[in-house]
Amino acid sequence: MTDRSSIRGQVAVVTGGGAGIGLAVVERFASEGAKIAVLDFDPGRGAAAAERAKEAGAEALSLQADAGSRADAERAAREVLSRWGRIDILVNCAGGFTHTDTLEDLAEAEWDRIVDWNLKSAYLCSQQAAPAMKRQGYGRIVNISSQAGREGVLETSLPYSSAKAGVLGLTRRLAVELAPHGVTVNAVAPGLVLSPRVAELHKDRLPMIYAQIPMRRAGEAAEIADAVWYLSTPGASYITGVTIDVNGGRFMC
Repeated sequence: MTDRSSIRGQVAVVTGGGAGIGLAVVERFASEGAKIAVLDFDPGRGAAAAERAKEAGAEALSLQADAGSRADAERAAREVLSRWGRIDILVNCAGGFTHTDTLEDLAEAEWDRIVDWNLKSAYLCSQQAAPAMKRQGYGRIVNISSQAGREGVLETSLPYSSAKAGVLGLTRRLAVELAPHGVTVNAVAPGLVLSPRVAELHKDRLPMIYAQIPMRRAGEAAEIADAVWYLSTPGASYITGVTIDVNGGRFMC
């Protein structure tokens, strides 16, 4: 009997895989025996993540790429297919934000940058992976959204919240389109996860934020990776178009 919890030997592409949640996904997939292509804008981070995957016994490939660039997304897909001949799993994890400007202070260039980084990247990389998945009659696409895409969260930025809400719309629409081909499309919406960047951004607000979380703590990147892993398995075959909220109870839907 096939192990429906196993992704051993499957080819997984993880965008933004060099740090934070993306790195946690790479590490979890490596522990499960997947073959992993790590896409990251920072070549040093991507290479380090791929090396950690190899140390865990996995086959891994590091690709320097801006996931929000069509040319980079196309090149990355070609390289993955050239090496392994298939793409079984795509995790669209590239994203983030660096400023929390008000509407009046928000520059158009910043809006475009953050939306490209968080939403356009998921569209472009899904567009490149989908043909291979359709040919196979099998695939798993997992998009990383955010609690900020589910409700108004002031500690995030306006374009980030808007893009992450867009990720949820993309997930539902793409799930309907790809379902007849054996490809599922789902999202994970993390709450507060304390990367060094996020901790610095919100260091003065953390006690207030923790008070709003029933579990009274931030999440860990590995806890988000657990949800991503489940949606990436064969066992999640009848789940598509859904969002799993991983936020310690702060938002429930």
